[in-house]
Amino acid sequence: MLTLTEACGVGGDDGGTPVPPLDNSEVCVAAFTVTGTFAVDPNTPLPTDKNGAPISGCWPVGTWSFTASLDPSATFDPSGAPKCTTAPTVLNSYSFKVTRTSDPMGGTDTIQTLTSTTTLGGGMQYHLSLSANGQGCEGSFEFGSADGTQYWNMKPTLPKLVPPAPSPTVISGGGDYVLYKANGWPWK
Repeated sequence: MLTLTEACGVGGDDGGTPVPPLDNSEVCVAAFTVTGTFAVDPNTPLPTDKNGAPISGCWPVGTWSFTASLDPSATFDPSGAPKCTTAPTVLNSYSFKVTRTSDPMGGTDTIQTLTSTTTLGGGMQYHLSLSANGQGCEGSFEFGSADGTQYWNMKPTLPKLVPPAPSPTVISGGGDYVLYKANGWPWK
């Protein structure tokens, strides 16, 4: 026996009123391109497999240094926020350092630590993280104004390191900026 049912989807062309875009209190948005270098930490060599052969892939231990420039060709934005008409104030350069230290719980494991070496000043807050992706390692350096009205998210990408890893290695990537009407931090 076959039963047929009828359903309608949200926002579909069912003759109803279209769903308005979300208002995230965004005044404007901008996009950046990121370029820079990665210098491998000479005191923490690339890991090896059980046979002693170097392992390629995401190995972010070292110093990440990069600059960001406004990307006028970027397209926006499902929220409907317009492009910023003036370039948001950004620093001349950014950097952070990734280290590995012994696990305080013991054993042979190590812990990855990320430290910003960028002076943000003015009470700016930041979050820093790293993850492996299909291209290598991707950083996320999020920072913003003390009042939460300006938010930057820089995404430098380090390609997979193939031993012996050259140093410095080129970093590329992108980033975005949002100017909010009021405190719009994505985390509270």
